[in-house]
Amino acid sequence: MKKPIVLVLTITALVFFLTLSAAQAFELVTREMLEKEIVVENDLIKTADNFIILFDASSSANEMVPGKSISRIQATKDLLKERVAQLPDLGYTAGLYIYTTPSGKYQEVYAMQAFKPDAFAAAIDQLPAEGKGPTMMQKGLSSLRDVVAGLSGKTVVFMFTDGTYNRVRGTKTPLQIAQEIVKDKDVCFYLISSADEQAEKQVVNAVTQINSCSRVVPLATFLDNPHYTSGALFIVKTTAYERLIPVTAVVGVDFENLLFDFDSSAIRSGHNDQLDMLGAYLQKNPDAYVVAAGFTDSQGDEEYNLWLSERRAASVKDYLVNKFSIDMDRIVTLWYGELNPAADNATEEGQQINRRVEIAVGQ
Repeated sequence: MKKPIVLVLTITALVFFLTLSAAQAFELVTREMLEKEIVVENDLIKTADNFIILFDASSSANEMVPGKSISRIQATKDLLKERVAQLPDLGYTAGLYIYTTPSGKYQEVYAMQAFKPDAFAAAIDQLPAEGKGPTMMQKGLSSLRDVVAGLSGKTVVFMFTDGTYNRVRGTKTPLQIAQEIVKDKDVCFYLISSADEQAEKQVVNAVTQINSCSRVVPLATFLDNPHYTSGALFIVKTTAYERLIPVTAVVGVDFENLLFDFDSSAIRSGHNDQLDMLGAYLQKNPDAYVVAAGFTDSQGDEEYNLWLSERRAASVKDYLVNKFSIDMDRIVTLWYGELNPAADNATEEGQQINRRVEIAVGQ
């Protein structure tokens, strides 16, 4: 789906579209480079066919988000409303369910059907503002089997949870149920977690064992930086035509892609200088943050490539955290495997270009 538009490029747009200049390995970006009249052609690439939102309306959702003056349940409603308003209509099938009812059965708020932004937003308004009752996570996940049974293609399940659940003798654990679901269907779990205690965090973090595309994002972090799930449903490939407006104030940096050896997530020594300059810039600019997106070539297993691209993005994060003590929340890692190649995978040169991490810096 291509949409030609005209806009003034900002740091936010630079980060969201991940369009980087390859003119230099590390280049200070002035306002002259940002305040441009640009004709942009966006190609929106779907990364999933369906999405399901599982809303936690149990009594534990009434607790406050750490460090914020808002309850977990209200923060979740506000977050959903904001993200749905930004989601392009690319022909998804979608559903919204309360999965923590006392009976353990789903309460349909928006039954699986074609995604209609206005109708889905109205459904979010119907969600309760106060939680009640226990967290029957096992029964809720068991009901998910029926929801995904009739779906085709890839499904992303956004599950808001604090990691608590009522244990019932003789029933399977939430992890076991989720593993059975992904065994039969192409499902990725995104757990937006408000877990506080170590035992609850272990329940939530166990989801990363299911498959390479499932992940956990802390609720408090996600409220501050929603880019953590920006690639779950689509990514944006951008072509831009620019006309500069001369301004010379320095407001950011432009970064060349980092390239990796075959089947490796180790950072090449030749990239150390540019990463060191980035680390120094982040130290001097505490409001700046980084988005690092990992990719692979098309050789090998798709699931393994997804994992490898995650490790490549993580290696950049580890470098900046360990060497420059940059706060982990200031570095967002995304990973897409062999999706959206930058060059032709039919040649060795193209494969090398595709084994990369794209880096964008904003503030």
